[in-house]
Amino acid sequence: MTDILITFLFALTSVYVLLILWIIAGINRLFPKKNSDQPFVSIVVAARNEEKNIGDLMTALVRQDYPNEKYEIIIVDDGSTDNTAEIVKKYQSGSSCRIHLLTTTNRAQVISPKKNAVTMGVNHAAGEIIFLTDADCVPPPGWVSGTVQYFSSETGMVIGFSPNELPSLNSITAKLLALDSLSLAAVAAGTTGWCVPATCNGRNLAYRKIVFKQVGGFEKIKQYASGDDDLFLKLVLTGTKWKIQYALEEQLAVPTKKLTNFRQFFNQRLRHASKGFHYEPIKIIILFFVYIFNFILLFNLFYLINYFSYIPLVCFAMKSLAELLILYIFAVRIKRRHYLSIFPLASVLHLFYVVFFGALGQLKKFKWKDN
Repeated sequence: MTDILITFLFALTSVYVLLILWIIAGINRLFPKKNSDQPFVSIVVAARNEEKNIGDLMTALVRQDYPNEKYEIIIVDDGSTDNTAEIVKKYQSGSSCRIHLLTTTNRAQVISPKKNAVTMGVNHAAGEIIFLTDADCVPPPGWVSGTVQYFSSETGMVIGFSPNELPSLNSITAKLLALDSLSLAAVAAGTTGWCVPATCNGRNLAYRKIVFKQVGGFEKIKQYASGDDDLFLKLVLTGTKWKIQYALEEQLAVPTKKLTNFRQFFNQRLRHASKGFHYEPIKIIILFFVYIFNFILLFNLFYLINYFSYIPLVCFAMKSLAELLILYIFAVRIKRRHYLSIFPLASVLHLFYVVFFGALGQLKKFKWKDN
């Protein structure tokens, strides 16, 4: 029995390492052509009770180095009970940018309030390209102008990096969350390099409005409480012929503010994990493999230690070194190498993290913006 476990574990580890090497090769394939066109674009943000964050976002958006006459800002107030709308109105009257404030009226009647708010914003948008971010993000000045350059005539969507790093990485928890965002982005970038993007993040995402219309918006995924980003990506990938690119430039990353409490972290991770069985079959198989591998490795680290077997430790070392390699390569490209200081601790916690949230995400419900 012990020999079978060891053989199986080593085989799983080898496949896992090969999978990571394949993703690394994909990162090295990201050399997109640049486009010099400056189409009219619309920045759409769904906001709910964001009075503490919306001012920083609005300041960042009105300071984009893209021509003022070439973009508009659309804030969709999703039933806020604080001063979110009032703050946006102040920017409306004091800025030369075109700023629109919309308000949802049917929040209680929809399964996914955020998708509902984003849909309202996109339908109202006049832009050829839709830019999406969240109210707790602070896009850099060159975000719009730099991302637009990735839209060749064949490109329908551009994925970007959104690190969890604001206001600073001054705690172990903050550093772990930042590294987690880096790892997800590395997977997104590497798979995009092979033209099969695995995921994306709605905090830094852009797509043509015509793409949104072609896939029917969120209609096919409206039954899911989340998925305005990666489930929508699936629709674009499987339902259209548009190319998808990854903006692998440090100056195009959109930093977001850190989660302020464990409840926010818990709900966010459940939201991410809950979509596991809603992807295309090949992605479900890979996610299931990753989960089983981490589960078996964690089990063996405890079980085989009684037999004084070193194989589980070797497998854990192989897994960790492969993960460190992909994180280092991506971190260097995106100028976030300092994230790696927390990697030794993160590599240990990762086993528990995957097993716990992977299972719980399929069982427990979560909320977006409290209700």
